[in-house]
Amino acid sequence: ALLPHQAKMLTQEQAREMTGHTVGGVCPFANPEGVRTIWMWSLKRFGTVFPAAGSSNSAIELTCDELTEYSHCEAGSMCASWQTEDSGV
Repeated sequence: ALLPHQAKMLTQEQAREMTGHTVGGVCPFANPEGVRTIWMWSLKRFGTVFPAAGSSNSAIELTCDELTEYSHCEAGSMCASWQTEDSGV
């Protein structure tokens, strides 16, 4: 397993407390030390993704490689059943 324990969604209050952003604006990068960002392999099916950028009305277009680099994220397996012939996932 890639993760030592099962990942789960935070409550709205936990998300705000841990990241400083409200739900809908939680971005995967520039979070406080100790906040882990986990993305799902299933995102690889898209050429680009649009994560929130700190508010509910802001986003940034990134490739999955850019998302990985900027967020220092860990790949999760919450959607491990998704795969394509080309993905190697």
